[in-house]
Amino acid sequence: MRPMYLPDPTAASFRNQLDDPLADMLEAWQLRDDSSGPGTATPALLSEAFRQMYDAMQRTEASLNPAVGNQASAADVTEMGEYALELFDQSLHWANHLDLPGVFETLQLFTIAMARWIAAHGGELLHLDPVVDALARIANETREPAELLELYQAMGEVIDATAATIRQDLDKSSPGRPWRILQLNRAIVATRTHQPDVMEEAFAVLVENLPEDAPGFFTQGMEQMDLLNYPPHVREVMNRYYRKWSVNRSLH
Repeated sequence: MRPMYLPDPTAASFRNQLDDPLADMLEAWQLRDDSSGPGTATPALLSEAFRQMYDAMQRTEASLNPAVGNQASAADVTEMGEYALELFDQSLHWANHLDLPGVFETLQLFTIAMARWIAAHGGELLHLDPVVDALARIANETREPAELLELYQAMGEVIDATAATIRQDLDKSSPGRPWRILQLNRAIVATRTHQPDVMEEAFAVLVENLPEDAPGFFTQGMEQMDLLNYPPHVREVMNRYYRKWSVNRSLH
């Protein structure tokens, strides 16, 4: 398996690394002459939209220079980010439809980079679905501790940039809601780094944001400690949270 990497969340990185995969998708679509694909935007339209998006990102980055008078607002970044994530979502459907797994993977990596770009420029994430899907898939394919730590930090950036309406998590009826999945996956990734300080941070956020899920998470976590033979320093952190949130609560 080739190493996982997260692209830099900059306009230049998007322009330099997305052009070839998008060209591959456009060529595959043209060769198949496929008019039955997902959505109304064709790969040709999406390719042009991405080029315009790079320019808009570049202008936004330039506007945030203190020497520039007309700075992009947080609302501007949020709006553009939402548009960009919709482009990625449609492109991912096309890559899947055209059976282009390499293009699909690259688009998912840049979906994460787009979320990080929104976060870095003061915007908010109003729809988490494509970002959380991408993070989950990359997490499943990542093994190296340094790469897991990089992924964990990206997940934190996404959490911090998530809109307040989602963070309130008022409707808990769906266990598959992206906000919940993001929290749980981040705590799992933190555990897999084998770094106690990272685990402590992730577990504290999990307990704060999903208190009703904490007992089950730490119970399952202790089961995994035995199944996967985690080292003692990792077990110690998990056991402490397990005793506080699972054992102690079951005694009341």
